[in-house]
Amino acid sequence: MKFKRFLAMTAALCMTTAMFASCGDTASDDSSKKETKKDTTTTTTTTAAEDTPDAADSTAAGEDTSAAAGTDSAAAPAGDGEAYIDSVTGLECFVPSADYTPVTEFQGYDAFLMFADMNWMWNNFSGQGYPEEDRGSGAFGVDADVTGDGEYTVSLTTDSIGAVDAVNGAINPQVVFDGDYVLPATGVVVFCVDITGICDGTTDKDGEPNKKNELKEGDDAGINKHTVGKYTGQDIKCEVTSIKADGQEVEFDPTKIKYGNIENNNNCYRIEIYNEYGDTKKDPGIDTSALMFAKSLEVTFKIEGLSQEG
Repeated sequence: MKFKRFLAMTAALCMTTAMFASCGDTASDDSSKKETKKDTTTTTTTTAAEDTPDAADSTAAGEDTSAAAGTDSAAAPAGDGEAYIDSVTGLECFVPSADYTPVTEFQGYDAFLMFADMNWMWNNFSGQGYPEEDRGSGAFGVDADVTGDGEYTVSLTTDSIGAVDAVNGAINPQVVFDGDYVLPATGVVVFCVDITGICDGTTDKDGEPNKKNELKEGDDAGINKHTVGKYTGQDIKCEVTSIKADGQEVEFDPTKIKYGNIENNNNCYRIEIYNEYGDTKKDPGIDTSALMFAKSLEVTFKIEGLSQEG
């Protein structure tokens, strides 16, 4: 299927409001915006799926779609096996592997990379282990199974972002294809790691008592963000040790990354590298405009304090 940059940007505008609930830090805001997210996702999926020549012609009002999007038509793939260089970023683009199979079973805590670029593309806001009702428009990351203290890596890759969701069969409405090639991510709006199941909801990100603890008892905290965990955010120590874009190290200021149970209506321990709707917007620890990648984005972190495991 062929998704053009012009159509995708239109879809991205529809998704921006929908993602606010996943980025904030109050339970009241989250509950008021879930319905918006649900409705907008449906609209966006429909827009992206309308990929017939007639739809493309009508969208561009009779003009060439790639020209309207500001792309160079000469950059289109010349044939199978040939490299495709994106004319906007200069990055080599890739075709997702048809053999990619995500890991959806977790023995410990499902940690995933939450991300949206400046156009809300390469979009992922759910863990691969999440139940269907919590997957939103789908889960598209390469998650880590956090089973105890140690070092773990979470990522987004061409293969994962271009795959069909393993649980609900969804195709990511916020990824841009040109032919079979996934176009690059540029800039960042949201860039976090969520480790599902860690927190018990009793304290907020500052260690103050949480008077709106909405978590419920259960034995599935590692994949269900609504279940009570074992720890407060202050019991755990995390440290980002590496960020890589297309295999190359990304410079970051570790002192500006935020950690803890930042959203007070779930059990996730969050590593907030940058969030347009969070505290890191005021003083980012990375150059948000310079971040670009076409094949992968990886975050490696260390975690300590999981003494109650086993």
